[in-house]
Amino acid sequence: MNKRAVAILLGGIISSSLIYSHPVYAHNFGGDQSASFLAKVAEIKTEINLLAKHVTDLETVDYYADALSEYWNANDTKEMGERNKLLAKEIPDTINSTINDAKAGNQAAVTADASQLNGYLDEAVPVRIDKDKLNNSTVQALAVTFILKEALEKYGNGLNSTVDLNEMSQMNMTNSSSMSGGMSDSGNIVDQNAYENSIGLASAAQKMFMDLAAKNPDKSTYNNKIDTLFTNLLRDLNNKADANTIMMDVHVKIHPGLISGYDIEPIPEFPMPVLLVIISIIGVIAITKFGPKLR
Repeated sequence: MNKRAVAILLGGIISSSLIYSHPVYAHNFGGDQSASFLAKVAEIKTEINLLAKHVTDLETVDYYADALSEYWNANDTKEMGERNKLLAKEIPDTINSTINDAKAGNQAAVTADASQLNGYLDEAVPVRIDKDKLNNSTVQALAVTFILKEALEKYGNGLNSTVDLNEMSQMNMTNSSSMSGGMSDSGNIVDQNAYENSIGLASAAQKMFMDLAAKNPDKSTYNNKIDTLFTNLLRDLNNKADANTIMMDVHVKIHPGLISGYDIEPIPEFPMPVLLVIISIIGVIAITKFGPKLR
């Protein structure tokens, strides 16, 4: 079999496999308590800062109050109390004070509350996370993916999409502008609060990544590419791109860069057609590299 025949055969296998299966790695990342807490801190700061922009808007205040209750709950208070009882009291108390002051229309108090809460959260990080984990670049990169997961969820809510933006299997891999699977039309934002929240969270993820990149100048090749990809994601979010485009930005572009650059381990998923493609590729590489020269 000559090279052209091998290429045609391999191309056919790959094409048919991509139609019926999703990528080898579905980007579900294993749990890590340290990464989760780093993400939680960034998420709470994001919600509080957005809340501070909407003082007296009771509907929006209620939205962010609900979001904050998801990020910090009784279990978080309990776990923090095992290490620092003062922070276990001050963090939820200050969150509640910020919400109440916002509902009362007291902008000055909200601003002061937010500043105080940010300080408590910064203090909580080294209390809650052991030093070796806190300084681990893989843990920090994993935290970035957790924040991105929340950003995708909120963008889906903003579009009222029937597609779970965190499920790679629901992407249309052949056309990033396609709206298959019930995705909302481009620009059709139905929940402004969720949409604003998605941009805030994506910006928080970018900031965390930029802080990580600054600590790892030896990874400049990866860092520069990922930073550009984050800029593209924020551009698409601000332009109200369709859900599939946003999913491609994260799952196909940003995630692989973080996985390769910072040794994150996604949970592998090997559908049979894709596994056949991998085996075929390995076989062709072996034939062309080690076998007799094809004419």
